[in-house]
Amino acid sequence: MKVTRSEHDGIPVLKLDGDFDSFETEVVREGFEAIVAQGKHRVIFDLSGVSFANSTTIAYLITAQKRAGEMGGRLVLARPRDFLRKTLSTLGLDAVFPMVETLDAAATALKSP
Repeated sequence: MKVTRSEHDGIPVLKLDGDFDSFETEVVREGFEAIVAQGKHRVIFDLSGVSFANSTTIAYLITAQKRAGEMGGRLVLARPRDFLRKTLSTLGLDAVFPMVETLDAAATALKSP
């Protein structure tokens, strides 16, 4: 798993590339926590490069969303591949995570109240 940090329209973006599984969750957590430590609580997870995700992945995304919410922020999942979008929707998590097709849409979603 490669985790790249950038910004889009002033909002932190964690771009994930590769398999997001039990072994890679810590790398993603560290990236997210580094952003939170800087006082930023609205974060885009760019999932366009995620080729695999398991239940640990989904559990971590829920944890990160809760953590952001505790600080008045939230996460938006940008560009998830069809398999991940379908999995999250089947589990009813599309109500928990806004899922959008572009980074622009993710930034807009995070800027709205």
